[in-house]
Amino acid sequence: MNTKKILLKASSIPLTLYLLSLLSFHFLIKLSGYIFIPFNELTVNVFTAGIIIWLTIRGIKNKNEKTKATVVFSALLPLIALIYIVIKFISISSDISCEIMIIYVLHASITLACSMIIFFSCGRGKAVRIVFGIIYSVVLSFVCFMLYVMLVFSIYGFIAVKTVEKSVMSPNAVYLAEIISIDSGATGGETVVNVTRQNRDINLIIGELKKAPKEIYYGRWSEFYEMTIEWATDDMLYINGNGYIIT
Repeated sequence: MNTKKILLKASSIPLTLYLLSLLSFHFLIKLSGYIFIPFNELTVNVFTAGIIIWLTIRGIKNKNEKTKATVVFSALLPLIALIYIVIKFISISSDISCEIMIIYVLHASITLACSMIIFFSCGRGKAVRIVFGIIYSVVLSFVCFMLYVMLVFSIYGFIAVKTVEKSVMSPNAVYLAEIISIDSGATGGETVVNVTRQNRDINLIIGELKKAPKEIYYGRWSEFYEMTIEWATDDMLYINGNGYIIT
């Protein structure tokens, strides 16, 4: 059997490679200073989760197609799934709403569940499955618990609410400065000023890559009521009379 057929029929390799590709996509975007904004968050996540479920079903059907590679991949799959959902959360945490949180938690739950199904169905060696199974079960159970705690907090409004209080474009429309109030409820809040580079959007058919905002000022929550903000040039922003060089 040639390498291509092994990859097509392998129990764990296709799903592992798929999650690695998603992980790499989100990691490289974060590393490049961009954020990915889908045109439709629900559609993208349903499509991605659908592929994960399909590859899991294929993996179970082909669980007898075992090689050293499939055993290694199945052992690492839950860890890769965990890293993927963490990187995905970091990539969306700059602008997370209750709806996005619900979609994310469901997507993360499906991903972790499918990775564990493949691990237990396609792994080889009783000792390895027991040791790694205990470790993964404890860690992933804790992660799932935290995910649903965040989901409950989001539904009941305990997650900080971000509001853009004022926006000012630089003279030549190179940068957009925004005063943002972050209301954390009983725990307080803060005021930040973010600056975002304009006209750097990249269309990816299913969404856009936008330059991630850069936080250049941080203060107390009520400060935004009396803040002054103005551009002197495209590279110099004044906040409350203090100059900040934008690079």
